[in-house]
Amino acid sequence: MKKYISFTGLLIAAGILFNACELDYAPENTLVDEKVYKDKKSAEAALMGNYVRLNVFMAGAPQDQNNYSNLGYTWYLGDLGTENLNVREKSSGFVAIEKAEYTSSEHDSYLRNIWYWGYNAIDFSNNIILGVNRYGQYDAQMKKQHIAEAKFIRAYIYFYLLNIYGDQALLGNDNGDGVVLSLQPYNGYNPDEVSGRSTNAAVWSQIIRDLEEAITDLPAAVPDATSRIRATKSSAQALLSRVYLYKGTYKNNQADLVKARDLAKTVLSTSGYAFSASSNEFITALFPNNEYTQSGSYPDPTTRSNELIFFQPSRLYVDNYPCGLSYYYRKLNFFVPKTIENLYDKDDVRLDYLIWTGSKSDNPSDSTSMKYSGGEYNDVIYIRLAEMKLTYAETLVRTSNSVTTEAVAHLNDIHQRAYPEGLKPAPYKVADFASVDDFLKEVLRERNRELAYEGHYRWDLMRTNNLLGDTKMGAIDKTRWNFPVSDYEIRISDGKIKQNTGFN
Repeated sequence: MKKYISFTGLLIAAGILFNACELDYAPENTLVDEKVYKDKKSAEAALMGNYVRLNVFMAGAPQDQNNYSNLGYTWYLGDLGTENLNVREKSSGFVAIEKAEYTSSEHDSYLRNIWYWGYNAIDFSNNIILGVNRYGQYDAQMKKQHIAEAKFIRAYIYFYLLNIYGDQALLGNDNGDGVVLSLQPYNGYNPDEVSGRSTNAAVWSQIIRDLEEAITDLPAAVPDATSRIRATKSSAQALLSRVYLYKGTYKNNQADLVKARDLAKTVLSTSGYAFSASSNEFITALFPNNEYTQSGSYPDPTTRSNELIFFQPSRLYVDNYPCGLSYYYRKLNFFVPKTIENLYDKDDVRLDYLIWTGSKSDNPSDSTSMKYSGGEYNDVIYIRLAEMKLTYAETLVRTSNSVTTEAVAHLNDIHQRAYPEGLKPAPYKVADFASVDDFLKEVLRERNRELAYEGHYRWDLMRTNNLLGDTKMGAIDKTRWNFPVSDYEIRISDGKIKQNTGFN
């Protein structure tokens, strides 16, 4: 298969390594693969660089930190263009997302940035997979684990690239153009080797293959909550559950939904994770206040929730894992609309995490999400147990075509946890739902209430054909629910990369 090479993918060599936040490894600066991947220490340092690149792709980093130029665009897309966020008219690029009308400016900025940083991280993965296989001279099982972690990262990135750019990939269009599959390290630009986009079906298959192979060799032990920053067997199972859910929903593909259900159940039963029933969990461990203080420091609370499955630890490791989610805190380009209060009952403590002032100097009359209370320096939670409980509840009902007691129990766990003792509403009962569709709508509303601004909502609306009736999504033709590929990529590939159907 020909390798894909792009000028936006002039990728940083894998030998430029970064510190691991929990490992005392100095960065190494060498381009000799034999040296990088020969021993465990240097190979693991390269792997930490791969995690950094994943984090830059997903949550971004400030422009003045480590020369990263992605500002969390990928993460923001989970809510931009939906009723969860209001965009300022002056922010033309984000207005373009709301209207699905993209100019050359957007094509050459954030659309190109997301593509670039995604393939940058994929190339890191490709180098590790090849390098450890070819040059590694350390423990065989540890080599397998390192390769498995790189495959997990590659799958994660391809999954999001497919969500963003795959031509109606979440709408069951398996024959549509997905993204370019590049599974070998970049080895120099050769116009004769530029590849077009693989089908959505082929990209789904590659994502699933990477995760299934990773699950085999990743460690089964669940680390302490503060250390869940690397892939484990259960984090790969959780991601694969999400993949099958997204892939199977639109066309009600029962085989995919059964796999999503069973994987979610496996994660929920894995020893080491715990779902707290206390509403205090939000502020004490999941999203503690990390606002910059007058004294010039951050509170940096150290308690983390046992619900975490995989996350980015920016809160305590600013130098190694910076993220660019200050856009929420400062409300410069978008803000949380007051109308979102209607999602929550008045006693629902999650309301406090959606309607908050954030920066008091930038747009002080507007609101933002408490989940990003410290500007740039907040943990970014990629996967947590609440998502798995909601996935399990949804897929139980989708695969049985009936509202079951077990599914309602998991929905209740999420909904009841959001209320303080003494103020909890009556639990849902099976009889409360007149139909399967009524239950599914309630699960989706609960997903939005619980996981808002954690990178899920837009994709939920797409895979369920906008079952919740989001007005912003409803105003856009379905062929434009995904994003256009950057014109730059089309030009530099000499037309081998085609534009998405809705943007031709």
